[in-house]
Amino acid sequence: MEEKKKNIAELTIGIVTFILGVAACIIAYILKLPLKKGDPDWYIYLLFISGSILLFIGLCLGYRFYQIRKDAKNKLNVRQMTLIAFQSAITIVLYYFAKFNLPFFPSWLDIQVSEIPALITSFIYGPSAGALVILIRFLVKLPATITAGVGELADLVIGLTLIFISGIIYKRHRTLKGALIGMGSGMICATIVACVMNWLVLIPAYVSIAHFPFDGLVKGLDALYPSITVTGDNFMVCYVFIGVLPFNLFRYVFVFGLTLALYKRTHIVFDKIAYGRKSLKAN
Repeated sequence: MEEKKKNIAELTIGIVTFILGVAACIIAYILKLPLKKGDPDWYIYLLFISGSILLFIGLCLGYRFYQIRKDAKNKLNVRQMTLIAFQSAITIVLYYFAKFNLPFFPSWLDIQVSEIPALITSFIYGPSAGALVILIRFLVKLPATITAGVGELADLVIGLTLIFISGIIYKRHRTLKGALIGMGSGMICATIVACVMNWLVLIPAYVSIAHFPFDGLVKGLDALYPSITVTGDNFMVCYVFIGVLPFNLFRYVFVFGLTLALYKRTHIVFDKIAYGRKSLKAN
């Protein structure tokens, strides 16, 4: 009975938190409409960030309640939580030290593989566990932000999209085909979210908050693609469809290939540590 009351209380908190997050985002959008170029807008981005975090917390609490109602036997033990924390540490290390640029993409877009531990965690313990790894990465990165948290927020939203969609589909179809469909669906959705975030949030934030010169972005993209005349008027279209779109598709294919190569071995090792035995079979 006490456990049921606790779960209902968590669901109530989740609903209230989600509503507050929606309200914060709507208020930020309304406040942004009358602003003119040069007006201070840091508080609007702060509202967007706070609202998005509240939305995420509300969704997590709601999803947790759904999982408890659906399958109460899948609770994580202490060893499994320790392994998730270990995966989170690997994710952070990979984010800071395993990234590189490619000459045919804009120099500020890094190829990085920090989603691999989160994907593996999502496949082994479910999408909520994988999302927890992404959330920890976000919280560790946030203090070092140069964009008032906007860039980190975009990484959080894109990463959660990838992890949740890939993990949910694989959880229902634990086969190689299910993994491929899950990762393919996650890749498409995360790429769409990345394009939208770059267009509406990231580039405006870098220009207005980080004070990165917009002309510098235009010249950098124009020099990278000399066959296309990039100007201030068509920069966003060129950047999103020639830069962000193919970049994310390429990066996710690279990440998924490494994930498939590492997953089976990682699954066996994790089962051995978590349960003191070898996995019967790693899907």
